[in-house]
Amino acid sequence: MLRICIHHIILCAAVFLLAACHAGRSGPDADGRDSVYTTGYIEKISFEEPQKALALLDTAEERRLFTPFETNLLRCLVNHNGLSRYRAALFYGRKAYADPEARKHPDKLLSLLSYMAEDSHTNGDYGASVRYCAEGLELAREQDSKTYEADFHVTWAKNLMIMAQHGEAFRHFDLGIGLLEEEASKDASYHAWDELFYSLGLKLSSLYEVDRDEEAYAMAPRMEEALKGLEASKDAPDGLAELRRAELLAVLCPVAYATGRKTEGDRLYRQLEANPVASTPDGEYIRIPGLVAAGRFDEALRYVHREKKLLQANTDTVNWDYINPHLQAELEAWQGKGDVREVARVQAAMLALTDTLRHRERCDDALQWTEIYESEEKDARIKEEQQNADRWMVIALAVTVVMLVGGSLGYVIVRKNRGISRRSLALVAQVKRQLADRRELDGKMAENLALRDRLEQLAKELEQERAKTAPKADRPKKSVAPEDGGGKLTDMDSVLFERMVCEIKNRELFRDPNFSRVEMLKIVPVPQNKFADMFIRFAGMSFYNYVQNLRLDYASELLIYHPDWSIDAVIQESGMSRSTFYSSWKAKFGVKPEEFRKNGQKTGEDGGLVTD
Repeated sequence: MLRICIHHIILCAAVFLLAACHAGRSGPDADGRDSVYTTGYIEKISFEEPQKALALLDTAEERRLFTPFETNLLRCLVNHNGLSRYRAALFYGRKAYADPEARKHPDKLLSLLSYMAEDSHTNGDYGASVRYCAEGLELAREQDSKTYEADFHVTWAKNLMIMAQHGEAFRHFDLGIGLLEEEASKDASYHAWDELFYSLGLKLSSLYEVDRDEEAYAMAPRMEEALKGLEASKDAPDGLAELRRAELLAVLCPVAYATGRKTEGDRLYRQLEANPVASTPDGEYIRIPGLVAAGRFDEALRYVHREKKLLQANTDTVNWDYINPHLQAELEAWQGKGDVREVARVQAAMLALTDTLRHRERCDDALQWTEIYESEEKDARIKEEQQNADRWMVIALAVTVVMLVGGSLGYVIVRKNRGISRRSLALVAQVKRQLADRRELDGKMAENLALRDRLEQLAKELEQERAKTAPKADRPKKSVAPEDGGGKLTDMDSVLFERMVCEIKNRELFRDPNFSRVEMLKIVPVPQNKFADMFIRFAGMSFYNYVQNLRLDYASELLIYHPDWSIDAVIQESGMSRSTFYSSWKAKFGVKPEEFRKNGQKTGEDGGLVTD
């Protein structure tokens, strides 16, 4: 468990690093807005004043100062950086990612993918995190951004470590570290050296976690080199180098003891004691893992008690950081002393705190989902207000045009609208008739296939009966089966095609979004070299287009006979994606699904256009 404490110390270094990295990568706004309503300013205050940043975003959104992509991206940053609400951050990140504008700004998309990969990792969705890392790597290489490329490799490695894929994880660690070492050698700023230091430390602690202590200890020279580069940087914040030195000593000290280098461990601890950061009340806690590893349990407990008093006096101790490393370090010290009663007491406190935090997390999740729901409602309201404003503008313009042009133009418009309405109603009626005809045709086709199967069965039985009764000399010789004609279609292929069509329609296979040619071939064995040609010849279109047509026909039937269903429900039942449905529908029918459904109700009410 001591190894988890060491890993926690390394991860603490990421807090300052994340703020520095993303703040350093953001630039001034392209539109030059000189006010608090700029992406640069809101991103800057997202760490220290997240509530103010959200209030500014609300006002900016109402005034339409940002595009939807910018708004969602900034909400993702604020929830991630200042509020540590990673579920909400991922929600807004996905909204920004889905916006087409994201592809117009590769630099912002890179930053967004970095946040989404980290948030998915924190939320436990490691598969999604890896997908975002893979996409981010590709984009980073296109943009020649070595720093982001390394960042995605390291996040990928963190996911693999949790999934116990240690070999592949350390490969990604090495790829990321190699890129950072290359960048640091060309860049004199502290950002590059600090990112390199963090990544090396993360790999060291990961090696230590899986008991590869010698390899972990061998990382010390590379971390020392990164630290020297950081110390030589002229733009490093005051005290950063001493903080990183303390972290390095705190990590290496237990590793040295674990490898049996007691003298080296003692030397490192003495250096840690002399470090200014480790001598302050806020920094003394990083000594504790070294003391526990050295077996100096009484000293470790003294520092633990001092740290607990300091935390209880200045902060809320109901948090995960209080459990690990503080209570965890106390538990390991009592375990080292062999005091069973104290071990039980600390474990009980840890369990009670864990239960409280789990309950708090569930409440926080509920609040985040509530905020997400309210955000969606607000987006819908803003969109409706924008549509209303646009509608009134169009109406005012139309009235002006009508007043200028005169009654003749109004007459033409009215007549044209009536013509469109009549054509739309006629289209619905035609679709209804086609659906009825198609059902009748499908029924007859199914009957024909059943009859053909029965005739074939009777012919086979008759042939078998004749073979039994006829003399051997009179028995017909087995004929050689004809070849497939080199891929040419035959009458038998037409029968196979009809059988495929019946299977697709009768079993409604087209409603399965994953239905494909492979699945069809499993149901009806058709020569693969003839499959595509059969649909081209007998259906007049490809297999994909044929299935899409069936889905559209089924959707039109649902819209006519289930007017109370939502469009999304119809799309889902038809087995299509939303984007494909709308584009294919418009191409086939020429009207919107909503208008089609409305006219379908009219035809049912009028009763004179079509009979169901």
